[in-house]
Amino acid sequence: MKRSASLPVVQKKILGCLAALQFATSNQLARLSESQPSHVSTALKSLLNSGLIDGSLHTRPMVVHLTPAGARVLGVPLPAGRRRASWSVMAHACHRNEAARALSEQHPGFRFLSHVELWKQGFNPGHGEHAAVDAAGCAWFVLLDDYMMSSDRISRAWTRRHTPNRKYWPDETGRMWRDVVQRFLIVCTDDDHAKRHADWISKERLPADLLVIGALWK
Repeated sequence: MKRSASLPVVQKKILGCLAALQFATSNQLARLSESQPSHVSTALKSLLNSGLIDGSLHTRPMVVHLTPAGARVLGVPLPAGRRRASWSVMAHACHRNEAARALSEQHPGFRFLSHVELWKQGFNPGHGEHAAVDAAGCAWFVLLDDYMMSSDRISRAWTRRHTPNRKYWPDETGRMWRDVVQRFLIVCTDDDHAKRHADWISKERLPADLLVIGALWK
C-alpha cells in the first residue's frame, strides 16, 4: 500500500518503541509513547495498512512488531532477521515489558540489558534469563517465568557457568550470574506457581526474591 510522505508523531513514537523493545501490546505502546490509547489504536491501523508493522493480530491483546519495511524506515536492523518469531517468544517479550514497568516504578533507572551487552560480558543467557541495571548501580539477574518452569531451574540458572560467545568474549571461560549481580529476582505470572518457587528458594537457601505480575493472556 502507498505510504504518506511523512509519518504522524504518534506513529513515529510507536515505531521507535518497537525498535527498542521488538514486541509490544497496544497498551504498552500507549504507556511508553505517552499517547492516548485511542490515538495509538488509530496509529496502529495505519502502520499495519502501510506494512510497517505486523504481528499476532488475532490475540487479545494483540502483539505487534516491526516489519523489514518498518526497520528500513528507521534505519535499524531486525534482531531476528526475517524469521517469524514464535508465539512464546512474542508473549515472553511482552511479559518482560510488564516486568520492566513494575520494577522501574520501584527502582529508578531500571533497564534490561540487550543480548549483545551480555555477550560482551561473558554471558550467554538462556530462555527466560535477563540481566538489568538501575540508577543506583545495582546489577540484577531476572529469571522470568511465564511458561511454568520447574523450580529446580532457579538453582541451575543461578550456578550455571556460561559458554561465552567467542566473538564478543575471547576467554573460553564464561561467567556465572551469582559472581556478578547483587539482586536475584524470579518473576512469575501465576500466583500458585510462585508459591512453589518460594518453597524451593527457602529449601535451597537461594538469595532470590519473587515478584508476581499479571499474565497478559490466560
